[in-house]
Amino acid sequence: MQDRFGRNKWAFWLFVCSLAAVTLLPSAVLLHALQSYCAFLTGAVPGTIRPVPVSFLDRRAESRSEPDANLRFVEFRLRAPQAKAVKLMGDFNGWKADTLPLARAGKDSWEIMLPLPPGRYHYLFLVDGRTQADPRAGTEAVSDGKTTSMRLVP
Repeated sequence: MQDRFGRNKWAFWLFVCSLAAVTLLPSAVLLHALQSYCAFLTGAVPGTIRPVPVSFLDRRAESRSEPDANLRFVEFRLRAPQAKAVKLMGDFNGWKADTLPLARAGKDSWEIMLPLPPGRYHYLFLVDGRTQADPRAGTEAVSDGKTTSMRLVP
């Protein structure tokens, strides 16, 4: 009877140990993977840098253009306290609405600075999807069938 009980005891403990190994080993592997991922995210462990082929453009000295000395920085400002987004469009950017977003300057105004060569420019503000002329503009002109604001850059 004691032999039988001893054999059952070893079989029981063998079963318990194998069950613990089956459940704890994957948990330990997952825990280690999670710890290494967290260390990577916080910057404690650098990531692997793989080489990438790089091709350089041929930029010869004769093809370089000097910056235009005639550029003037022109400020466009609009008072629109309730606006969520204000954009600038005009003949200087092909009337594309999404290329020149204005930044909020204080609680009620929006502004942007653009480098423009001297000349006459027609423009409109796009305030929350609707076009609006500049109330501070000195003159308004008709361009492409639209009434637009006009700015003269000396």
